[in-house]
Amino acid sequence: MEDRYVHFRHILLYYFRKGKNARQVCAKLRQVYGESALKERQCQRWFQKFRAGDFDLNDTPRSGRPTEVDDDQIKALIESNKRYTTREIAEMLDIHHSSVHDHLKKLGYVSKLDVWVPHELKEVHLTARISICDTLIKRQKKKMILFEAANNW
Repeated sequence: MEDRYVHFRHILLYYFRKGKNARQVCAKLRQVYGESALKERQCQRWFQKFRAGDFDLNDTPRSGRPTEVDDDQIKALIESNKRYTTREIAEMLDIHHSSVHDHLKKLGYVSKLDVWVPHELKEVHLTARISICDTLIKRQKKKMILFEAANNW
C-alpha cells in the first residue's frame, strides 16, 4: 500500500513541476486509478509541501509516543527462537504487537510457515530460479515442436 502512495507522490511531483494545480492532478489520478486514488485535500497538502521546497516523497514519522525498544532486542529474540509471534515478543518487551511487526518489517524479516526468516534472495536460490525457468522454457519449446510435427502429418 505504501508503494502505491509513493507512486502517486511521484506523479504529483511531476505535475507540480509541469505547473499543474492540485485539483487538476487529483482529477487526472482519479480518472486513471479510480475514486480511491487520493483525495483532493491530500493532493493539496503535497503541493503545499512542494511549494515550501520540501520534495521528500516519503512519509515523515508521525507524532506520538515512540517505541522505546531497540531493534537489536527484537533481533536477539527472533534469533533465539524464530517461532515467536509478534504478540509474544510484545508481551516480553511490554510494547504493542503492531510496533513489533513494524520493527521486524524494518529489519527485513517475514513470517514464512510461522517462522521468522530474513527476506532476502540468496545467490543459490537465484540460480535455482533461473535454471527452473530455463527448463520450463525448453519444455514448452519441445512441446510446441512436437505439436507442430503432429499437425503436419
